[in-house]
Amino acid sequence: MTTTPAPTLTTGDTAAARTLGFLRIRTFRGAAHPVRHVPGADAVADPYIVLGLHTKGRATLVGPDRTDICLPGDVFLRDGARAFTLEETEDFELHLVRVPRRALALTDRQVHDLAGRPPVADGTVAPLLGPLLSEIAMETGSESAIEMGGEGAAAESGLPSTSSTSSSPSPPSPPSRTALRSAGAVADLIALLAVEDTGPDPREDASPGPREDGQDREALVRRLHAYVDANLRDRNLTPATVAEAQHISIRYLHKLFEGRGSTVGRWIQHRRLEEARRELARPARDDITVAAVARRWGFASATHFSRSFRTAYGMSPSDWRDGRTRPPHPVEGSGAGHR
Repeated sequence: MTTTPAPTLTTGDTAAARTLGFLRIRTFRGAAHPVRHVPGADAVADPYIVLGLHTKGRATLVGPDRTDICLPGDVFLRDGARAFTLEETEDFELHLVRVPRRALALTDRQVHDLAGRPPVADGTVAPLLGPLLSEIAMETGSESAIEMGGEGAAAESGLPSTSSTSSSPSPPSPPSRTALRSAGAVADLIALLAVEDTGPDPREDASPGPREDGQDREALVRRLHAYVDANLRDRNLTPATVAEAQHISIRYLHKLFEGRGSTVGRWIQHRRLEEARRELARPARDDITVAAVARRWGFASATHFSRSFRTAYGMSPSDWRDGRTRPPHPVEGSGAGHR
């Protein structure tokens, strides 16, 4: 007797998407069932990452480069332009959130690093992000989840559900300020996740010396970051002033940052751009000028700020400010993957 393999549910086939600000959320739940993310053409036109929260069950998360175990409460991120599959082995519930890259103050390298990390439920950020995503999923209507059974019959047969993919949705209404703030909170936590210390950096010397020296160096790096953050608005903040304030040589300062794939100057600019990006995105500050934000965060001129912003994020500061209030693209037809 031939055993029929379990059908695979593609994330774009049947899951009804809900929106919150610039986020798009889909929920899947039911019996053991593979859930596959298949990138659509818009993954290039409007790049995004997929933020996942596995709230129930055990799964194997299979991607192009790695395979991980996903447990209840685990949070993970994957590049929306790359396919991945969750092989659910028991009753499960899964939330997948599409987050536009334009909403994140992250470099390509940071996105690559995040997408390569295993699912996590501990640390500093994941315990905050997981409950927030669960609350958002409930508030946006988790009852619209795809159930493996009931309406999920179309998914169980391996066919897309025509009720959710064949008709064109009505144009989305502009998101409320509350929705934008909630979506912004998710984006900010993702940015924190990107810079969270997840352990020793494999790019650094595996034998830094005595354990005490390694601990002292990490403590010094944390102090350096704190000093930079506290003085971002000072236009005179430079590698020289940072080194002087911490009573170390400029040469040693640069050596500390080399192990993290950056330079002191680039880190200062990155942090200034992050804070300026956040300020421009605040709904209550949609009338603020780009020049005022540039001055506030230590940039020498609005021109320099705009050029640096475009280089880092692929758009002008004014486009970013306006884009945070722009509703996400409508869900298109079938076969386009997680949208």
